[in-house]
Amino acid sequence: MSINVINEREYYRTIYGGWLGKNIGGTLGAPVEGKKELLNLDFYPLLPDGPLENDDLDLQLVWLHALEQYGPKLTSRELGQEWVEHIFFPFDEYGYAVTNLRRGLIAPVAGSYNNPFVDCMGAPIRSEIWAMVAPGAPHIAARYAYEDAIVDHAGGEGVYGEMFFAAIQSAIFVEKDRDELIRIGLTYIPETSRTAKALKDLLAWHAEGKDWLEARRLILRDHGSENFTDAPQNIAFTILGWLYGADFEDAVLKAVNCGYDTDCTAATLGAILGMIGGPEGLPDKWVRPVGDSVVVSPPIKGFPAPRNLEELTSRTIRMGKQVLAAWETGMIVHPDLETRIDVRNLESDEAVRELWDRDVTSDSRFLPRHSLEDQGIELRIQYGEQGPAIGHGQSKTIELTLHNHTQEQWEGILSLQLPAEWQGTPGQAFKLAPSQTGKFAFTMRATGKLEASHELIAIIERLHDNATWTKLKEPIYLVPMMEWSVLAPGSQVENVVYASGNLIEWGAGTGEEREGRYRARAWLINPTERNMRFNVASNVPIQAVLNREAIIESVEGDDFMPAYHRTHERQFAELTLPAGRHELEITAFKTNDRLQVYVLPVATNVTTDPGPHYYYTDMFIVKNPEAGS
Repeated sequence: MSINVINEREYYRTIYGGWLGKNIGGTLGAPVEGKKELLNLDFYPLLPDGPLENDDLDLQLVWLHALEQYGPKLTSRELGQEWVEHIFFPFDEYGYAVTNLRRGLIAPVAGSYNNPFVDCMGAPIRSEIWAMVAPGAPHIAARYAYEDAIVDHAGGEGVYGEMFFAAIQSAIFVEKDRDELIRIGLTYIPETSRTAKALKDLLAWHAEGKDWLEARRLILRDHGSENFTDAPQNIAFTILGWLYGADFEDAVLKAVNCGYDTDCTAATLGAILGMIGGPEGLPDKWVRPVGDSVVVSPPIKGFPAPRNLEELTSRTIRMGKQVLAAWETGMIVHPDLETRIDVRNLESDEAVRELWDRDVTSDSRFLPRHSLEDQGIELRIQYGEQGPAIGHGQSKTIELTLHNHTQEQWEGILSLQLPAEWQGTPGQAFKLAPSQTGKFAFTMRATGKLEASHELIAIIERLHDNATWTKLKEPIYLVPMMEWSVLAPGSQVENVVYASGNLIEWGAGTGEEREGRYRARAWLINPTERNMRFNVASNVPIQAVLNREAIIESVEGDDFMPAYHRTHERQFAELTLPAGRHELEITAFKTNDRLQVYVLPVATNVTTDPGPHYYYTDMFIVKNPEAGS
């Protein structure tokens, strides 16, 4: 293998320029985030004394810590642990993913299950760290981006957005031509994705000579979404600024003046241009207000964050050296030798493209625990149609698959240890030759106490000479379903439906296709008195009644936003809820739209710890007030 060299000073300059550009763009766009109209900024809307805090950079500081703590072969599982320990944002996909992770789910299921925001911008904004530790190796940067994005965007456009940007930014260390970088990035996402379609249309409109305002209009017409954080439109706005911008200032201003997720578009483009031009290529008028400092949002905590861009850059380089060695890239960082990189193909390879088709509704674990490579036993969990959820008193079947990656035969018993009072399938014998796979179905019935999540333990008991030699144990978690008694229009009979997530699943037998008045009744079980925000996010007019008192009235219908922190003001109520059982009734008035009602009990904005609007996993919605008692 030939050795490629990156001069350490040049490496430092590229990374520092990227982080500085990220701070500039984030500080420019943060004050106008969410404004959907065409903007007219020509400088920072709020002149800062240092950069503004921004999740675009915050999360990447955590990922740097993750690399330092777990090493360069870290996966989505370690990144998920970082979320639980250090990230307390309730925003959109972040809130749903953290709730899933707190309940024991792991990626990709933690990112795909019960998550209406998988197509959003939370992942594309955090690509730079992976590119910077994998310089000139976009196939590695994109793999890191995938492992990152599936924690909170699995199965959605957010994953493709992060892979696209990570590939571009990694390729910058080798290639500086804008059009070639965009072409390389597009090879890292499926042609059928909404993101790829939006970008290809944008490139065509630019080639046809349409101006940037017309290009913006067409992006919104053909690829737009009412949710300002939707990824395809914002990724297109980022590239629009790059295509139409005459220089750094003009480019980031055009991106941010498109509106929508402005801190994300400006910050990512600022990082790209900062990496290409280095810190000396950034105008002093934009650099001076942000300076060299790093500002961290209060909900990001519990780890040693870099104090300034110099420390951030040095620590990034330190991890980059380890990544290049661990992945056997044939590339070294040298303090004296000049950069010499002979990389003939920066496009995606088959291993990257394989990631696009992975099943995000199941998960896979290498055993023994903490294995980094597939050299032992692999356990795959397929949760079935309703995902990792089970209703109280209900039965469920999950499929466990064992694959033998070792070089010898494994013989033993696979069993599933269930919670107390549950009943289920007994252990099953297996005998697997090297490279052989075995599938095993386990059926169980959930009874007994209600829990925020139910722990099951897969036990692989290995036999030698007809006796137990060792046991491998791996926890698997199922979350409780919401249970509703539903009355459909024109019906006199209530049907019991189980919702695998927060969306009320009105049930195929309730006539959900009909227009009219729907009613869902249940008991809300609250273990302790608490201040709470009760969200009922809906795309139709709704009413919520708690203990026979109306607490929510959205009679005209309001903007549908099933987020913990930004449900429409007429679709949530804040109250102090005593401990105990509470009667709950949700009425929805269906028109010609698909009926969507999310019920989200969360904390208020003011909490003692750990952060605002986190989800109350120990509150239950059940049809029977005695359930689990």
